[in-house]
Amino acid sequence: MSSSAGILSQTLQSITNTKISELRKQRESFANFKGDLLASVDNTTDQVVRVRKLLSAIGGCTTESGKKLEDLQDYGVSSSTGNLSLKNIRRFLDQSEYDPSIPRPLLKEWEHGLRRVLDQMTRKLDYADLYARLLTEWLADTSAATTPPPQASTGENGEPSDEPFELVAQTKLQQLREMFESYVFTPLDSDTAAITQYLDGLFDGEDAAKALKALRKEVRGIGSFLTSFSNPFNHGVLEWCIKGLLKNDLLTEHKKTLLADFLQNKVVLAEIADVLNMRYASLDSWTWGDEGISVEPRKQLNGKYRVMMDEDILQAIFLHYIGLSWSVEVKAVLRRVVQNKKVWKRPEPPMTRYEKRRREYFLGSASADSTQSLASKKRNAYENEYFLAQLPDTVQAGGRGGYDDEEVRGPQTNLKTPFEIRQQLLLQIASELLVHRAQHGAVAVVQSDIQWFYTSLSHSTIFTVMRYFGMPENWMTFFKKYLETPLKMVYESDESEVRHRKRGVPIAHAISNFMAEIVLFVLDFAVNQEAQGALLYRLTDDLWIWGDPRTTNDAWKSVQRSVNILGLTINKKKSGSVYPNREVSPDLPDGDVKWGFLKLDPDSGRWLIDQNDVDRHTQRLKRQLNSSKSVFSFIQIWNSCVGRFFKRTFGQPANCFGQEHVDMILDTHKRIQEQLFGEDSTTGKSVTDHLRKLIGDRFDVHDIPDAFLYLPEELGGLSLCNPFVSYLLVRDKVIKSPEKPMQDFFELEKDMYKKAEEWFHTYGGYMKNSQGYMVLSSSERDSSFATGRAEEEKFMSFTEYTQHRTTTSSGLKDAYEQLCSTPRNDNINVTRDVADAFFKPPIMQVDSCDAEQTWLLQLSSPELLQRFGGLSIVDKGLLPLGVMTMLRSKKVTWQEVL
Repeated sequence: MSSSAGILSQTLQSITNTKISELRKQRESFANFKGDLLASVDNTTDQVVRVRKLLSAIGGCTTESGKKLEDLQDYGVSSSTGNLSLKNIRRFLDQSEYDPSIPRPLLKEWEHGLRRVLDQMTRKLDYADLYARLLTEWLADTSAATTPPPQASTGENGEPSDEPFELVAQTKLQQLREMFESYVFTPLDSDTAAITQYLDGLFDGEDAAKALKALRKEVRGIGSFLTSFSNPFNHGVLEWCIKGLLKNDLLTEHKKTLLADFLQNKVVLAEIADVLNMRYASLDSWTWGDEGISVEPRKQLNGKYRVMMDEDILQAIFLHYIGLSWSVEVKAVLRRVVQNKKVWKRPEPPMTRYEKRRREYFLGSASADSTQSLASKKRNAYENEYFLAQLPDTVQAGGRGGYDDEEVRGPQTNLKTPFEIRQQLLLQIASELLVHRAQHGAVAVVQSDIQWFYTSLSHSTIFTVMRYFGMPENWMTFFKKYLETPLKMVYESDESEVRHRKRGVPIAHAISNFMAEIVLFVLDFAVNQEAQGALLYRLTDDLWIWGDPRTTNDAWKSVQRSVNILGLTINKKKSGSVYPNREVSPDLPDGDVKWGFLKLDPDSGRWLIDQNDVDRHTQRLKRQLNSSKSVFSFIQIWNSCVGRFFKRTFGQPANCFGQEHVDMILDTHKRIQEQLFGEDSTTGKSVTDHLRKLIGDRFDVHDIPDAFLYLPEELGGLSLCNPFVSYLLVRDKVIKSPEKPMQDFFELEKDMYKKAEEWFHTYGGYMKNSQGYMVLSSSERDSSFATGRAEEEKFMSFTEYTQHRTTTSSGLKDAYEQLCSTPRNDNINVTRDVADAFFKPPIMQVDSCDAEQTWLLQLSSPELLQRFGGLSIVDKGLLPLGVMTMLRSKKVTWQEVL
């Protein structure tokens, strides 16, 4: 941790200790005040005087803002006649001094209400004290933000071990090191002549040759353009470089903290810019240095280990700039190849001139507007969301984090996070399978992965592909030095000798991502050219193909051929397929098609939750929860797994999954809690029962309401994630049957066909006028529209009408979009008493509460209003929210692989 971060931490710790000390004094003082007040009231026989004493004492108490309770218009006491403000009670008491009609039972009811206010104040202070003790326990718990010594883990493929942790931890890490060394220090000389020949075949033909020539010219231009810079580094460039590095896993947390500090210091940034500009000016002589870069397995948040370099911060910024600059420019160039209609094949069969003219004659247009067809929508999504998805479109985007990260989209940005792209692709796959199956019956899906991709990538393959696409030789020299990194393997007690990398690329580098994507573009292009315009959906080395079984089979054969030529290996453990029969798709890989915990059922075509896989992860979660040393660390682990990990891996509720999917998730969460807590009958079968017992045993506080566990810190709660509410909010908004949108579309299509036929028989066909617009031809016929008069008089068949749905039907696009859509929240109705409680005293605006918080507040409101006099359990000013924010910002690192 940097010195500034350490000072900040110490300051927050000091503030926290001061708040806790003051809270205990305040609690003790109020207890004495309450005791003396009640003793005085109990010794008074006059009912009016009793109420006045209580009213005067309570009205004189102050809120966080320093205002007296009596001065707050909305602060009051509940009674049989409704809520009465303290000020009104005082005025009614004045009336009772003179007016004998004021009933004595009403005075007694006011007294009971005021006593209840005192009890509520006591309860707030008691829970503030409990909150402070829970926080103190967390601060003393070193396991809240750190992890135990290395446990049983995995290699790059993330396969967990079932052996006891302590027996295999070091063995597994040693195996990972040995596997890494066997790859990176042993060169793989791929067949460069075969790669070149293969690329020549893909770019065969006049149009493809022209596109390749233009591509090479643009790449050479990019090289010259980047070399021409004399002083590329300035404050703005350093800002987007540093922000990009903070998003990925390249640097250690300590170095990320230093980088974040650099952003706040203009003097430091100016010095860094000067150094890096001098380094860039002598780019031809750049090296890593002779001392070697330390390399060691580094544990990720999900429990996996990845072998990472621990490089210098300035070196990281320098290389990140170069990597992003090349990535953005080359992605734009390669995207133009994809957009070239003469080169990049379309998966839809083209409409012949004869078919186009007949559609113009009978319907008035050949196709739907370009933005209103399913083909156009899919094409735009592929080009803008999935094509070379690991590379950013702008340098300010900073590159993407890993696809397993928990990156959150920043404010005022349309750039999707890796998680959002993965979820979007899942919905697209599920929706397209439904659309294709409804139209054609049979459909095939293939899922695959390249084994140890970044580590196994051949340098000769990289150089051959880059050179083929026009990379200038001076940059080839630079990239060669980048790849041949001098490495020192770090062991427990010392470091190994310096050895130069001979294979693979450094993980998490922008330059590595650029190299990986330009090599894998060969796969994208090959599948498109060799499999009738099929699209390979690829997130780095995660591969997806789906659609017509024969086309999918051809596309998979193209992938295998390309991977083999490029010197890569298909990961059979992560490959699988669903297909109608072996005769149609003989080459597809065996294995399941999975996405997180979802598995595509080959019989029903439904995405089902793999309960066995969930059970295994539940046992891992149970072991991690049992290892927590504090209540807050227990909640942090719970929220990380149940609130984020399970939520991501169950898939986002959407119409393409139907309401059945939401019900499966709810049932699975119920099973998870039964497995975690059901074995011990003393703790109940829920996380709330377990935490109540935990707090009761450790702090001797009992009868804890659910609201204290679930509400956010701002309202005095512990922010425990409730895994059910988010799904119940959308359950009724998800369509019950995923097949219904296509069924509705077919009905709509038939209706539209009948209307078009009736229109034709009433008004005749269409023809182009002198301005080129399609108009009704009336009685004049143009024989060029059809082969003969008889064909002109007979309206087109329904088969012909539906032949090119993908490129002509806006209704098909609408059905597809409905399937892809995710439901909006069906918010709970907020009752008047809850809405009023938000402003008594005002704790937060109703609109600032999200849908889940509002649901939980409404559910808990009777108990909250009765026991605490409002929706806030603890006054915000009593809580050390600063240190809470700092502690919660530290993500949980998993002991075992998730």
